Formats: sequence, C-alpha cells, structure tokens
Amino acid sequence: MGYAGLISDNIVEMDVVTANGSEIKVSATSNPDLYWGMRGAGHNFGIVTKFQYKIFDYPKGQDTYYVTYIFTEDKLEAFFTQLNRLINDGNLPKDISSYALYILNPSISPKVSIYDASADNESSDIAQPVILFQLYYFGTPDEALPYVQPFLDLQPASASNATTAYKNLAHEATGTGVGDPVCAGGTTKAFFAAGLKRYNVTANRLVYEVFSDMVTHVPALNGSFVQFETYSVEGMNAVDESSSAYPHREDNLLV
Repeated sequence: MGYAGLISDNIVEMDVVTANGSEIKVSATSNPDLYWGMRGAGHNFGIVTKFQYKIFDYPKGQDTYYVTYIFTEDKLEAFFTQLNRLINDGNLPKDISSYALYILNPSISPKVSIYDASADNESSDIAQPVILFQLYYFGTPDEALPYVQPFLDLQPASASNATTAYKNLAHEATGTGVGDPVCAGGTTKAFFAAGLKRYNVTANRLVYEVFSDMVTHVPALNGSFVQFETYSVEGMNAVDESSSAYPHREDNLLV
C-alpha cells in the first residue's frame, strides 16, 4: 500500500465468465464499468478465470528489519498513544508496516485471580492477554531506530529483533507462511474487519477488557485474538479514488 497501492489497483485485465455464461475481457478499455466495479465492489460480478497483474521489484534490496515487543496490559494506553504518533494521521512512512495483537501468551501473560463458580466459590489464577507488537522496516536497523526506540522506551516485557529476506518474512516473523499451521487446510478461520482513521485509546481499552473476559472465562476461545494492522497509505492515496469502486481510501488502519 505504501509503494504500489492496493492489490486491486494493480489489476490490468481479467478474463471473466458472467452469470449468462459469456466469456468476456474486463479492463480499462473493455467493459470498463465491470473493470471499475470488480476492483472494490464485491465478488459477485462473475468468475475470473485469468488475470494480468502489475508486479514490482522489492524497493530496497531483499532484507527487512523487524522488531517483536510484548507489552503487558498496563502499557496499553501508552502503547496506542505512541502508535497513533507513528501513524501520524495517515502519514506513516512507506518503508514501515506493523501489526499488534491482543493474545494470550502463557510464558508472559500476567495472572489474576478470578471467581470460579465451578470450584465452589474458590478463585483461580487466570492468564491475562498481552499486546504482541511487530514493526517491519524496509531498510537497515539504524534507519529503523527512530521509529522503534519510542516503543522500546515503554519497557516491553519481551523484546527481540532480526533481519530476514523479504520472501521469508511471513514465515520467520509471524508464522503465517504458506507452510505454517495457520495457513493449513481443513480448518475454519473467521475474521471480521473494520477500518479506522486512528486508534481510539479509550475504545481499545474497552475492547481489551471484553476480549480478556472472553478468553479467561471460555477456554475454547483461548486461541482467539484481536489484530491491529498498520500500513503506509501513501501509494494507495496516490491513486484517483474515482478509478475503482473501492470505497475506503480514507481509512488509515485495519482492525
């Protein structure tokens, strides 16, 4: 998004089978109304059997530097305040992306005592969710330092960093590579997204409390998480908003 815009912005042409069985070309010059609509207005216009797509060289060589910090919930307000500063109302540098999770981490999550009705009014020690944060910088550690240092100054409970080839980033940094369990077949994953301009710190605290209550009282939901994605929108905003049906170019964040 920072360099080349949205995936849909870079579709050049599609071969499409429509509802009446017709096979048509869809591009800026052939069926341009469908070309406009199919790039942002849903997936019910037809079946795409082939497409042409712009591809780009990696902008700064092959290496990506990234940090992984874990914060306990008492740092929540300070963390999201700093993240809003980094995002700067949609002016995040195009070499940066990040994501954060509310997630249980048994090795770090602090434990609290809660009432356990099944234990005859006794309390149980239950782990609380933590904030897992990763920031990726398409450049060197020294270049990334001004952006990561404010988060390190918040004194995370755990901190690590590494440099890897871009092609390995999904697997090595987040465990979301093609061969990783999260991408394995035969499982069901439900995701529900919302776009935002900036983080509402008060609302994020309330979301944390609801999520914490859910995962601490319903063990079957312990694998759930809340995800906050941050990308540069420089490339996306360079595209004329009237060129496609995509309606959310004013959003800076994905939750």
